[in-house]
Amino acid sequence: MGSFCNSLNTTPSKLINMDPQTLYNLILDYITSMEKQNYTGSYIQSSIKAVKSWLSHNNIHIINKIKIKGAYDAPTIQNERVPTQDELRRIFLSADKKARAVVVLMAHSGLRPQSLGNYNGTDGLRIKDFPEMKIYEDEISFEKIPTMVIVRKELSKARFQYFTFLSEEGCSYLKDYLEERMRKGEKLHPDSPIITPKVHRKPFIRTVNIGDAARGAIRKAGFSWRPYVLRAFFDTQMMLA
Repeated sequence: MGSFCNSLNTTPSKLINMDPQTLYNLILDYITSMEKQNYTGSYIQSSIKAVKSWLSHNNIHIINKIKIKGAYDAPTIQNERVPTQDELRRIFLSADKKARAVVVLMAHSGLRPQSLGNYNGTDGLRIKDFPEMKIYEDEISFEKIPTMVIVRKELSKARFQYFTFLSEEGCSYLKDYLEERMRKGEKLHPDSPIITPKVHRKPFIRTVNIGDAARGAIRKAGFSWRPYVLRAFFDTQMMLA
């Protein structure tokens, strides 16, 4: 729902005041836009399903048939490959500081999008989850590099706490991103989110927006891969180590 509204520069409250035909045309515009950006049919279908479900909850029903190319295809990692070091570098260079931090945490630390920000934006990785990171008045530093990253059980798929590490390059990107936030006036504290949402309706970024940030960087670099390949890169590096 958030992706749909952000893409069309609208809000849920505006949608419920539209007539069904206008909503139908808006949905078609969204589908066309997403297809041009090379999003998979199954991804677009899931977004539209969320929108229609929310509209139905508000007693608004779209009766016109909506066709989405490849809506029931299931693209898998078999149709993709792990990026090379040079290709990952292209992705880093194509991203802004926030997206670069997202990408490096997935590719170099193996973090799941849900660990960076949960589905409803109520929790995610925090400053305190980097115990070796120190915050000064206008600067971030690390006592040890690679630096430890603690994934609390609330953010773990298996529901137990574990730790991983962030590389020297990753520490540099994270430092740049956090210091940019500090220069803009944000006061960082132990419970501050590592990745913040674009619109601060909730303190933490949502999983879908983490995926969007990573996907956007990948697309800008000229690739059609899903964000999953970033974690596949991490797994491959671990096997080669």
